[in-house]
Parts: sequence; C-alpha cells; structure tokens
Amino acid sequence: MTMPLLKISALNFSYKGHPPVFNDLSFEIEQGELIGLLGENGAGKTTLFNIIKGGINDYEGTVKRHFSGGEMVSLPQVINLSGTLRNEEVFDLICCFNKWTKKDAWAELNRKWNEDFFIRYEKIRHKRTYTISYGEKRWFIISLMLTLCKNARFFLLDEPTVGIDIQYRMMLWDLINEITADGKTIFFSTHIFDELTRGQIPFYMLSKNGVKRYSDMDNFIHSNNETTPERAFIKEIMRPGI
Repeated sequence: MTMPLLKISALNFSYKGHPPVFNDLSFEIEQGELIGLLGENGAGKTTLFNIIKGGINDYEGTVKRHFSGGEMVSLPQVINLSGTLRNEEVFDLICCFNKWTKKDAWAELNRKWNEDFFIRYEKIRHKRTYTISYGEKRWFIISLMLTLCKNARFFLLDEPTVGIDIQYRMMLWDLINEITADGKTIFFSTHIFDELTRGQIPFYMLSKNGVKRYSDMDNFIHSNNETTPERAFIKEIMRPGI
C-alpha cells in the first residue's frame, strides 16, 4: 500500500471568537490523483487550502505532507499581477523562477499545449496585464504554472476556472488531465457542477457534517437519493449537523 501524498487526521480549527470551521476532519489524497473539493460558501474550502499550504498553523490534529514546499504550487482565488508588466514578461519571470531557458520552456509548451493555446497566447502576449480580463489572467497563469513548474508534485487550485470562458475552460481541463497523467497531483475546489461531471472525477464534499468522499458525481447523486447534482448538494448542506 502506497503512502498518501497528503494525509489530514482529526483536524480541528476555529477563528477566534467564532464557531468551529472544522471538527475532527480527516481525509487523504494519493499521488497522481485529480480530485475536487465541493462545498457551499463559508464551508471552509479556502481555510482548508490555507492550512494545507501552511498559511494557518494554530489548528489541532495532524497534517502530513509527503512533499516539500518546493514541490507544491498553490493558486489562490485572486490573482494580482503587476499592471506594468506585459504578459510575455510574466512568462519570462515564470521561466526564471523555474530555471527554464526560454528555448526549453517553449519546447515544453509545444509538448503540452495544443494549437488553440498558442492562438490565444499570441493575442495577449504583447499586452500589459491590466488590459486583459480576470478570466484571461487566470487562464494564462494556470496554463503556465501547470506546464512549467517542473518540480511540482502537488497543485492546489482554488476555484481555478472562475471567470474563464467555456471554450478555454475546456482547453484547461484537457491540460489538467494531461498533467495528472504524468503523475502530478491536483486538488481543486469548485462550485461548478459541470466540472465534476467531466469523466469520473472523485471529490470530497465539505459541509458542517464534515467531509465525505464520492467516487464521482453519479455516486454523489445516488447516495443522496436524488436526480440532479443541485438537489443532492442541497440535501447535503441542509442535513442536520452531527
């Protein structure tokens, strides 16, 4: 039996003066998994991600990370890029941080990106970051991070496709599937049900009752004796707390 890449056991946490966010939360993630995190607003998804990446330490329980800090890449919900930089300069910085020559980086992009990626990149490469949309920024940064962060084993993506047009969202998911096929692990939060119906993506449902793993969206729907993801979701979050 292989060792989980991430194992959280009996996690308890609350913000000062507030009710507990987590109460005896336990789960694990295996190497090479693509796995989601579903939950209503305020359920603690972003807080959980902050604990995993080490931004919050005053919790009870254990968080075992079988990877180094340099092997984890985290993408927050809000991306702030210097408006004075051109997008091609952001590309240069990511190459520098990950010790790529531009020639080798382009070769890697050619291996991982399809023609549509390059068509969109050419449209924005000479623009300054403040002139492109929020969705374009997210698409651009996630696409570069997934492809060029060569030492990463664990990607933590908080609502990765928010604001991204549907056609580019589909392109991004194709890239994500390619990255996990290479043995990388991606743990992502989402509130978009369609993203969890792409293939058989396992996910954790986070609610006031704790966290529960489902093998895919069909499993989630049938376990709640419902007919749609929306109805199953409502049943989960409305269920009385333990």
